[in-house]
Amino acid sequence: RHPFLPEIKTFTGYRVQHNSALGPTKGGTRIHPEESFEDVVALSFWMTIKNALAGIPAGGAKGGIVADTLKLSDSELERVCRKYIREIRPMMGTRKDIPGPDIGTPQKIMGWFIDEYEQCLGEHEPSALAGKPPLLGGSLARNKATATGLVCILEQYLGVHGENVKDKTIAVQGFGNLGGNAAEILESKGARIIGIADVSGAWYNPAGLDVRNARKYAAQNKVLSGWTGGDVISMEEFFALECDVLIPAAIQSQIRGDNVEKVKAKLVIEGANGPTTPEAEEYLLGHGVPLIPDIVANVGGAVTSYFEMVQDLYMYFWSEDEVLERLRKHMVIVFDNVWQVARDQDVPLRTAAWMIALDKIVQAMKMRGRF
Repeated sequence: RHPFLPEIKTFTGYRVQHNSALGPTKGGTRIHPEESFEDVVALSFWMTIKNALAGIPAGGAKGGIVADTLKLSDSELERVCRKYIREIRPMMGTRKDIPGPDIGTPQKIMGWFIDEYEQCLGEHEPSALAGKPPLLGGSLARNKATATGLVCILEQYLGVHGENVKDKTIAVQGFGNLGGNAAEILESKGARIIGIADVSGAWYNPAGLDVRNARKYAAQNKVLSGWTGGDVISMEEFFALECDVLIPAAIQSQIRGDNVEKVKAKLVIEGANGPTTPEAEEYLLGHGVPLIPDIVANVGGAVTSYFEMVQDLYMYFWSEDEVLERLRKHMVIVFDNVWQVARDQDVPLRTAAWMIALDKIVQAMKMRGRF
C-alpha cells in the first residue's frame, strides 16, 4: 500500500438463480461476514420451494455479500452495495431476476440498490427490486411483513389445537427486523416474551421483557449489548428456557444435535432459514415437540415482495392495512394447504410443504418440456 493512497479492500458477492419454471427468479440478498457461495446456492433452492409453496409466480434465487456492516462506514457500505448491483445488473430485471432484502439489507440499502440499477439502466424500473423505501416504489408494511406472516401461521397452528397466543410464554432468538417485529406483535396480542437474543447476547425475565424498550435500545445501539431490561444469560441457557414457543429467527443451524436435548420449548416455529438441523428436527419430532418449518413460517416476506412488484407494475399502491389484510388471507391459505396434506398423508409439516411445492415445480417443468 502506498502511504499517500487510501487502503483498498475487495469484497466478494454472489447471485445464484436456481429455477425459473414458475416465473422470473426472486429472492433476497444478505450481507454477512460469514456468507458463503454454498449457503447462497442452498438458499436459492429454498426460495424456489418457498415461492412455489406460497403460490407466487416466480422461481428461486439468492444473493450475498461477504462483509460485516458493523465494521463499515455508511459511505463504505454504499460503495460496496452499488458495485455489487453494477456487477449483477445484466442478470436482473422484472422478467429475469428480482433481488429483495434479507439479513443486513434494510430499506436504506435497498434504496441504494434500486438507484444504482436504474442509473445503469437509464430508466425507472422499480419492480426490479423488492424491499425498497415506499417513496421509491416499496410497499407499505414490508418491514413487518415476515413477522406478521409468522405470527399468522402460529395463530393458525394454535387455532387448530383450540389455543391462541394470549398468555403464551415465548423466546425469540434474533432481534432484527423479523425477530423484533414478531416479539412486538406477539406482545401486543397478550403473549409474554420471556427471552430475547441477538448476536451480542441473550436476556431473560420470567415475568416478561419490555420488547418496545429493547427495540428502541437496539435501534440506537445496533445491538442489545449493554441493555439492562433483563437478566443476561448465555445462549446455552437461552435455548434451554422453559417456554411455550421458541422462535429461532437469526441464522441457520442454531438448534443442532449438540444442543437440541436441552430445548424445553413445547413448540418451535422457524423464523430464520434453516435454523434447525435435520438431526435436531428428528429429535424434536421424536420427543413430541412440533416444529413449524421455515418455508411455511417465514414466507410472509416473499409474499409481500410479490405484492410490492404487483403494486409497482400497476403504479397503484395499497394502504398498510390492505397489504396486511391481503397477507393474512394468503398465509391462511398456505397454512391450510400444508395442514391438510400433513393430515391426509400423515407426514410432518415440512414434508407436506415440500410435497406441495415440488409438485408445482415438477408440473411446470413438464409443461415447459424441460424433462
